[in-house]
Amino acid sequence: LAIPAAVLTGMAFAAPIAAFSATQRTPEKFNAVFRFGITPLFLFSGTFFPVEQLPTALQALAWLTPLYHGVWLTRGLSLGTISDTPLLALVHTAILVAFVVVGTILAVRTISARLVRG
Repeated sequence: LAIPAAVLTGMAFAAPIAAFSATQRTPEKFNAVFRFGITPLFLFSGTFFPVEQLPTALQALAWLTPLYHGVWLTRGLSLGTISDTPLLALVHTAILVAFVVVGTILAVRTISARLVRG
């Protein structure tokens, strides 16, 4: 059951990155995205240790990342604890879907603009 949540999490990352990639002419900026974006996400998203142990400011930052919501959903589905808080599971799912929708809209716009501009 955790596979659909993992796929949704991947899509939540892929759509905004696709929008970003359409604005780049060279691949050098992707190094910065991975170094300053993706790598810190693993540290501050609850992947390795609970977010509740982070300082309050970093907890708020974790809530803004798609990985936190994906980790919460997949962990709950894998462990069978998601039925304890079904409303919270819907919130996490809705946030991931919002990332996918907004990222897809931005990707379509930036790729279309790039194709028109040449």
